[in-house]
Amino acid sequence: MNPYVWVFGLLMIGLLVMVLEVFIPSGGLLGFISIAAIVAAVATAFAEQGIGAGLLVLAVTAVAVPATLAIAFHLFPATPLGRRILPAPPEAAELVPAAAERLHARELIGRRGVVTSELIPWGQAEIDGERLEALSQSGPIAVGAVIDVVGTEGRAVVVRKAREEPQLRAFTEPVDAAAAAPTPPQTAEKADPRSATLEEFEFDDLDRPAGA
Repeated sequence: MNPYVWVFGLLMIGLLVMVLEVFIPSGGLLGFISIAAIVAAVATAFAEQGIGAGLLVLAVTAVAVPATLAIAFHLFPATPLGRRILPAPPEAAELVPAAAERLHARELIGRRGVVTSELIPWGQAEIDGERLEALSQSGPIAVGAVIDVVGTEGRAVVVRKAREEPQLRAFTEPVDAAAAAPTPPQTAEKADPRSATLEEFEFDDLDRPAGA
């Protein structure tokens, strides 16, 4: 039989068994068989075809073995055995630190709360009965001020002082029409009774002698 057939056959057997060792763990038995077949292929090339053929097979082996292992390990997680052994890759959101707290903070956007420790600009605020780290967007905010959640910064909520809505005053008391009516202007002053008395008084009687 042609020596090249032996060399090629041993090399392919070694690579195939190496792939089986990745998919079917055998405690090293298949790995030993794979290495033995590859070494036999290289030795046969050196013994039967000389140094040139042996070096060529050795170079092919040096490239084929890492490539075969890379392909086998790349396909292994998709196999039933790989899915049992290897855990599923985590979601991108799960890799973010404190992902649950960040998601909860986003759910509070639009809510209203109260400052529990002065925001200068960092502090704490109570929102829906829960105390959270807060960051002021509108400068320092004193304790007890009402705030609105407008965003998030990591696990903290970004807040600003709530805008006060103008309140309309309701007038419920009836209005007295007579009291509200304008007072008509006085066109003529009332006559002073003292003036009328002075006009009726006869000053000529004072000059007459008594008894006249």
